[in-house]
Amino acid sequence: MGGISQWIYTVCRELHRSDPGGWDFHFIATHGWVIQDRFQQIGRAVYLGRHNKRPNWFVWRRVAAYLRHLAPDIVQFSNLEVYLNICRRVKPPVVIERKAGFRTVGRYDLRGVDAVISQNQQVFNAVEGEAPRTFLVYHGVDIKAPNSVPPNRLGFGPEAFVVGQVSRLGEGQNHELLIDAVIALRHHYPQVKLVLIGGTTPQAGSVDRLPVLRDYARPLGEDAVLLGLVDEPYQYIAGFNAATCTSTRGFTEGAPRKLIEPMAMGIPCVTTDSGATGEVVEDGVNGFVVPDGDVDGLVQRLEQLIVDAELYQALSTHARKTVLRKFNIIEQGMKVRSIYLTLLAEWTHGTSRRRGPDILGA
Repeated sequence: MGGISQWIYTVCRELHRSDPGGWDFHFIATHGWVIQDRFQQIGRAVYLGRHNKRPNWFVWRRVAAYLRHLAPDIVQFSNLEVYLNICRRVKPPVVIERKAGFRTVGRYDLRGVDAVISQNQQVFNAVEGEAPRTFLVYHGVDIKAPNSVPPNRLGFGPEAFVVGQVSRLGEGQNHELLIDAVIALRHHYPQVKLVLIGGTTPQAGSVDRLPVLRDYARPLGEDAVLLGLVDEPYQYIAGFNAATCTSTRGFTEGAPRKLIEPMAMGIPCVTTDSGATGEVVEDGVNGFVVPDGDVDGLVQRLEQLIVDAELYQALSTHARKTVLRKFNIIEQGMKVRSIYLTLLAEWTHGTSRRRGPDILGA
């Protein structure tokens, strides 16, 4: 599950828990055709695209027809202008765009949007003023959930130092950097192992990078496990000794769960300076930040975690505190609840701040 769908699921799950029967969620997919069962447990999920083909005009007409029939109070979308154009035609009471990485900024005019929910401060600052309302809602995790599972170290013993990452397998995530770092570390620390969890987004034109990366990691032999797509990875994350994010600056990460989830378990992270990763990991306080593509820097920081137990414990403690303070899904979910109810109340009372009413009749 990618960051957008994971954020939507976790927030809606919290709203479903806090207001049983108060929300009727419909999840519409147009690109990726694999819909996880968990979405059906809190609402209705449908795929309206074309299997193994990119969406076309017929798909967009199908989405518009679905929304007209549904007549929702709120439509929330991410990253595509065509979704906004559909909203301009269907005219739901409230239209929200959720933005994550900086690469989503400035793609199109936001007229017709009531609010933008930004996943990080970097994007918030960039879009503030483009929409009538801009809100900051970070990713979040249920603190209890990741800490309630026994670790699965995939056969690696207690003496092993497992360096891991949970991530979609795209080129922008630069997993080759992680593999290179583990190969280099093992020259001096043969107890180091690699665990990489994730798959390629199932949509038209996507390239399955799992076999490519398995071939790249071949020099590690049995000291590397590339597990592929896993629906619920907490048990494997719990088996990490250190977690990583190796994305490029060009990929512009949001505030990624690949860092937040391990930190919730007290697992120190080493991340590249991609996008807003610095809003999650404070260098030298709760983890380490290294420059994009700096394999030597990545190796050095991981080595510190291996050899310095006191430093490891300090970073671990602060990592968990960071998540409790900043990335608690219950608090983030309540923020979204407040946003939804506020915008609906403004529409009900005729005080909506939506700009560009002239284009809504297009």
